[in-house]
Amino acid sequence: MGNFSAGIFKIVAFMFITLAVMVTLPRLSPVIFPVLPGPSPTFDCDDGTLDMYRHFQGLGIESTPIVGNLDMNGEEYMESNHVWLLVKSGDRDIAYDWGIPRFDRQHYEGYTISLDYLLYAVAEDKKSADLLASVEY
Repeated sequence: MGNFSAGIFKIVAFMFITLAVMVTLPRLSPVIFPVLPGPSPTFDCDDGTLDMYRHFQGLGIESTPIVGNLDMNGEEYMESNHVWLLVKSGDRDIAYDWGIPRFDRQHYEGYTISLDYLLYAVAEDKKSADLLASVEY
């Protein structure tokens, strides 16, 4: 009888954990994956990065805008054509690009830019040609 009750306990515990995950995950999803519009002529990578920055800032999570070129290794600053975000998670950073965590090496290379420069790039987009080019990543 002892083995039977232990087996039932494991099944009930598994069902409880599964139910808890199913109830919690949809509520966590918008926190972990910020909702952004897709790339368009009026909304490019700097706009998306600014939206993500504000999203995480509103949650009290520190983040840093990064510029680089995802198609090159060891690019120079002036070869940068894309911007994304590094989000603090404990003592590590998680790269976010278009609202999705990225774990490839390229997203952890690049150059830090200030929030002021990101705001400047977004404002320049509204005036004329893109300062940070819209790239389909």
